[in-house]
Amino acid sequence: MSGRATSHVLRALALAWGLTSVGSRARADTPPPPPPAAVEAPAGLPPLEWRWRRFSAADYAVTIVGGAVTLATAIVPPLPTHSIQGPVLFDASVRDALRAPSLQVRYTYRDASDVGVSLAMTWPFFADALTTAWWYRGSRDVAEEMALIDLEAFAVMGAIQGATNVAVSRERPFGPACDNGGLPENADDCASSWRYRSFFSGHTAQAFTGAALICVHHFKHDLLGTPWDALSCAGGYAVAATTGMFRLVGDVHYATDVLTGMLAGTLVGYGVPFLHYAFPAPGSAGDHTVQLRLAPAPGGASLMGVF
Repeated sequence: MSGRATSHVLRALALAWGLTSVGSRARADTPPPPPPAAVEAPAGLPPLEWRWRRFSAADYAVTIVGGAVTLATAIVPPLPTHSIQGPVLFDASVRDALRAPSLQVRYTYRDASDVGVSLAMTWPFFADALTTAWWYRGSRDVAEEMALIDLEAFAVMGAIQGATNVAVSRERPFGPACDNGGLPENADDCASSWRYRSFFSGHTAQAFTGAALICVHHFKHDLLGTPWDALSCAGGYAVAATTGMFRLVGDVHYATDVLTGMLAGTLVGYGVPFLHYAFPAPGSAGDHTVQLRLAPAPGGASLMGVF
């Protein structure tokens, strides 16, 4: 992952950690305040309450380790041996079709992709958890659990992408231009290890992680109701797809880098929440565990199973 991409990841992780830790301390020290009544939730929406597996010590450990690996791989330079050299499959044809014609225009698209990944990574925390779940729907508990899941997903994605980035050490599409005079020899693109961090696209991976988180949370909680939950999901994917496209136009990734980032981000963005939402909290309405009870019966006792 590039230095700029890593800074986006670490900034989002730090902001999210601050959001959740402040809420957790407040909940531990003082009784929860009454739900805010500034806005009435749309009629027909279910009560917003957390009924699934809560964030555990193991989840905190995964999140901390993931964040540490993300930071470490941003500092450690890529390996000197490049596992993938040059374009493969359809990379060359896609690059010829989409690459911006001038260097200045490419830089503009790169900056735009920075905006896209920042939006995709902060929206689940500030728009969905803080604004919608906490302020609009009045549930700090749900907002905190959502934010913690988001934090874990982004940390896991950052670790996977960063480790792959360093291990594969693929040269970026503009790399050969550093040696043949196509770019100035002292250009930052050529002078730093950023040149060999092409596979796979961190911007795209984190943006698709954010889009998946938006979809999962909105549909699981009916945060805004129909049709706004579907529109929020579609909007998240529109931002993610645009971010990936801008990485191609900006000539910093091959098509296979972006497609791999799309796949990885989608898998992590759905997989991490699944580990929570797939398991109901003990005693909740969705908890279908069997409880055995001994009850008196004529001539003895009977064993009953309570579901």
